[in-house]
Amino acid sequence: MPKFGLAIPSIVWYALFFVIPIGFIIVYSFAAKDSTKLLPVDLGSFSFQNYRDVFDDTFFTTFKATLRIAVTATVLCVLIGFPIAYFLAFKVKEKWRAVLLALVVVPSFTSFLIRTVAWRIPLAPNGTLSKWLQDWGLISGPIQLLETQSAVQIAIVYNYLGFMILPLFVALDRIDQGMREASKDLGAGRLSTFTGVTVPLAAPGIAAGALLTFIPMCGDYVTATVLGGAKGNMIGAMIASQFGAAQNWPLGSAMAVLMIAAVLLTLAVGAAIVWLVPRLARALGPAFAPVRQSIYERGLRSKASAKPRRRGIDLLKVGLGVWCALVLLFLFIPIGLVILHSFNRGGSFSIWSGHTSTVWWGKLFRADTALGLLFRSAVIIAAGVLLPKVVRWITGRQFRQLDRWSGIAGFVIALIAGGLSTEWYRKIFRDAGIGDSLRNSFMAAFGATVVAVILGGFAGIALARRPGRWSAIFMAVVFLILVTPEIMDAIALAGWMEKVGGPFKHNVGPLNFGIIRLWVGQSLYSSAVVTLIVRARLSGLDEALEEAAGDLGAPPARAFRQITLPLITSALVASALLSFTLCLDNTIISALISGGGSSTFPVALLGATRSTIKPFWGVGAVVLFMVTMSALGFVAIVLKRSGDSSSQIAATLTGS
Repeated sequence: MPKFGLAIPSIVWYALFFVIPIGFIIVYSFAAKDSTKLLPVDLGSFSFQNYRDVFDDTFFTTFKATLRIAVTATVLCVLIGFPIAYFLAFKVKEKWRAVLLALVVVPSFTSFLIRTVAWRIPLAPNGTLSKWLQDWGLISGPIQLLETQSAVQIAIVYNYLGFMILPLFVALDRIDQGMREASKDLGAGRLSTFTGVTVPLAAPGIAAGALLTFIPMCGDYVTATVLGGAKGNMIGAMIASQFGAAQNWPLGSAMAVLMIAAVLLTLAVGAAIVWLVPRLARALGPAFAPVRQSIYERGLRSKASAKPRRRGIDLLKVGLGVWCALVLLFLFIPIGLVILHSFNRGGSFSIWSGHTSTVWWGKLFRADTALGLLFRSAVIIAAGVLLPKVVRWITGRQFRQLDRWSGIAGFVIALIAGGLSTEWYRKIFRDAGIGDSLRNSFMAAFGATVVAVILGGFAGIALARRPGRWSAIFMAVVFLILVTPEIMDAIALAGWMEKVGGPFKHNVGPLNFGIIRLWVGQSLYSSAVVTLIVRARLSGLDEALEEAAGDLGAPPARAFRQITLPLITSALVASALLSFTLCLDNTIISALISGGGSSTFPVALLGATRSTIKPFWGVGAVVLFMVTMSALGFVAIVLKRSGDSSSQIAATLTGS
């Protein structure tokens, strides 16, 4: 078998559903519109007319606004997130670090659409923020932030802040404390150590955070649609409108190609700056040597003459702690508002009536079915969690495998006890539309997760254990999947699936073709994430055990089953749960490729934002939030039981 043998399924999958579809979008950008066809593209004639049409005032105004919002948001995320990451890496004890990291992760992995819709509550003219400011006498009338670029800017910073903090923390946590101490011993002050040692060593984390935030921001379709209106339109929403209402696929393709080209150009400029700055610093070093020497000598003299000071309050730690508390409050305010407004007595989700009520919970749920299901599930999961403790108390022995798998087994059994089919997702709801959308969300997320774990698991093993020249090409494709704005993937898949037809246009037995589309579309990004997590985990493990199994005569299949697979089990479980939460939250791809009655909860909620949102959507959002939190909790439990610290868990979540 060739070195890339285990990665062949991923190679085929990415070629069929990423490389070829993107290639067709490029081809469409040179074609002409033909409204008489189901796929409104005339491939009979090619020209640059679409690119000439793109260069009009509307496109450039929207494009410049998008870049301005994305760049501003990225800079703000760095400025807000770096102090938090610094505080967690250097100023917090391990037990509190885990708690604070969890508080950062929870809002970041909550449904993107729910978090965005939540901002309609404080930003509405009659919303919470406007009423508070009027009550305090700071403004005389309602504020109009909703449907403006300011609303989009605030929400984008909020939505992506957590994805900046995690890689920053991982980079700072890996800095050797000895280097910082050595800098201080040589006379450098806190500021000199920070600028001369800490920031340069954290540069990879800053770059990774910028990638994880800037790229998705440029293709953001949801925030502009929900909060922007006509004044806050962004290029992602503009491209989606060409493929939707306007049915001008060639023009939309030209816009998409220009967008990805601009994103790649921006990345190239950023990479050039990162490459150039240290070299300039080294080249200009001799010119600043006398200044550094003077500072160094002055630092040594002041250190020698300084009287020993009693240890007092660390003002920097206190300041960073206050900043961390304020940022966490900022992250949790929208989630708290969603939960509160799910109990709103009034008829609008966004406008608080002043009174609480459970009427919307009663209108949405069938109390007898829902309570019975929750009670059974809680009992079974609790039994799974407590079983190892009971066995240890009775036998006096600890069984590692039982400790590791009992809780997970209880969760799985609870799902089976709820019903082998997915009908119970619908039966517990009075509103069949929400029940169907939640059921579709779970079905799509589960199927896409299975695909992602299989593809990503084998690819991650191949990259870690059988690298070669193929690795660079494959990792480049994985990188492109991660950095390509999701709107580009969505429109590429929409056109490709229409062209291929077959299971993408017709039901396969009892399976809806829309669900098959969702499995394929949602598995692309999540399988790339699984690949990075498995590769990172396996790269950090010694190959000696696997080599010893081969030396003792074990065939490759047996060595894989008995040695490699147990080593990466925790990574596979964690990446599966993480993939499930990502797929459950997917909005852009789901909105553009789902069909045949397979609308998911985020897509249904996105449609509801076009009119007055009823509070029962908040109830559904709370349910989805609890499911997501359960999945993230299992990720933490699995990784903790495999011996990971909070720092290692954060590294796993970022694929480091």
